[in-house]
Amino acid sequence: MFSKLYNEAIIRLDMETVSPLFIKAAEDSSLDPTAADNTYLAFYKDGELVPVIPGTSIKGVLRSSAEELIKSQGLEPCNILDNKQNCAGILRREQQRLEKKYSAKEKYDKSCPICKLFGSNVMKSRIYFYDAFPEGEYRIGKRKSVAIDRITGASKTNALFDFEYVEYGRFKAEIKLKNFFGWQLKLLLMLFERINDGLITFGGFTSKGFGRLKIDNIDLELRYYTKPEIPQGYVKKDYYISRNLNGIENINQALVGISINQNTVKRCDLENEQAI
Repeated sequence: MFSKLYNEAIIRLDMETVSPLFIKAAEDSSLDPTAADNTYLAFYKDGELVPVIPGTSIKGVLRSSAEELIKSQGLEPCNILDNKQNCAGILRREQQRLEKKYSAKEKYDKSCPICKLFGSNVMKSRIYFYDAFPEGEYRIGKRKSVAIDRITGASKTNALFDFEYVEYGRFKAEIKLKNFFGWQLKLLLMLFERINDGLITFGGFTSKGFGRLKIDNIDLELRYYTKPEIPQGYVKKDYYISRNLNGIENINQALVGISINQNTVKRCDLENEQAI
């Protein structure tokens, strides 16, 4: 299903912290006695070490949340942690039993709704998440905490530690979908709304109120590469037609006729997919 390019959706948005954000960096072997025991993840950008929300973290959080959300629509995702029950394991065993190799379209058809969007070990993802870097000023905080014994509920002996985190930041993020169906874009917008409602959090210490974000300044660019006619709202580019939508309300309005159900998620034919 990726041998031909039918459409793309490019989403640019801001992720602003509503509460402190702590995405832990790898273990530090620094000999500095004043350094924090745990610190936030940071990458170099334009020669400066800045905090970052990795694309892998965004994808992981949204995938697990999408599994919960898809169940509320009466659909069942596979158990990605169990090779006997996830799509990749099931497809591999079917191919061995039947002594055949499924095409990309057959793999897509036999996959659960979540694997159809986020991919699996036997099928490429059609959604891509890029690292989100801060724009403008950000603030770093430092706190002390204590480890808790999960059995007794009391603090562990000699378990006091300190950590650094992002007190405030506004991060620029980008997400791309390739050869997508309308219901997949609808699912993504539903996840954005859950983030703004505080139902989806990122990073560590979320039980202490960390990790709440707000999404705004959403810009959606839709591109279709195989439409002979130009639908209303689209403009002709060199080799595709394009439409821009700004704001979550306008995007939701464009998706109002799209539903997520057993019939829509079973569709495999992008040739007849209508432009949004």
